[in-house]
Amino acid sequence: MYRRRRPFLMALLAVGTIAGYASGFVSMHCHSACHRASFEQHVADVCVAAADRAKAGK
Repeated sequence: MYRRRRPFLMALLAVGTIAGYASGFVSMHCHSACHRASFEQHVADVCVAAADRAKAGK
């Protein structure tokens, strides 16, 4: 019985590993636009704050 279960469990572990990596790559691809937009907004905020400080003479 043990000899039958071992290959099945190894295959199940391999499939789970591949599915986990695939899920991670899909998630990174789908959310990249959101992260990019958030970073661009952060950079714009920093630039505006620096311009405001320069105008104020600090």
